[in-house]
Amino acid sequence: MIHETTIESCSVHGVKLYEMRHVLDPVRGHLTVGDFSQDLPFQPQRYFLTYAIPSEQTRGEHAHRQCAQFLLCTHGECHLRVDDGENCEEFCLNRPTFGVLVPPMVWATAHLHSPDSVLMVLASRPYEPEDYIREYGDFLTVLNNNQASS
Repeated sequence: MIHETTIESCSVHGVKLYEMRHVLDPVRGHLTVGDFSQDLPFQPQRYFLTYAIPSEQTRGEHAHRQCAQFLLCTHGECHLRVDDGENCEEFCLNRPTFGVLVPPMVWATAHLHSPDSVLMVLASRPYEPEDYIREYGDFLTVLNNNQASS
């Protein structure tokens, strides 16, 4: 059985929830696929994987000024909290067909990793240290300054 990609919005500005195209085949095994040009709103410039994260540790805890990210837990599970300064939501990434698009200027934190979790992150830009906002207070200040100048 083939399932097409579906995309839903949430209360956090610009965050999108993806159920990726996948095929369920109990005989040959399951498959999930994403065409970068069709299924994602950007062409990835880099990827990284986080794994072997102790469950009490967090990853992320930052926002990007320009970089968008697409997160997909390929094995195990972890939780992703997203925050736009006004709204906050949390999702359990627990299947390789469920991905979350985190646009620029959204604070994201990955936590509650299962011992076997492997989180894949596709990024719209190469690594640029100046693109990171690593302190939540600074994030809120930048948001407020952006809104004041709009």
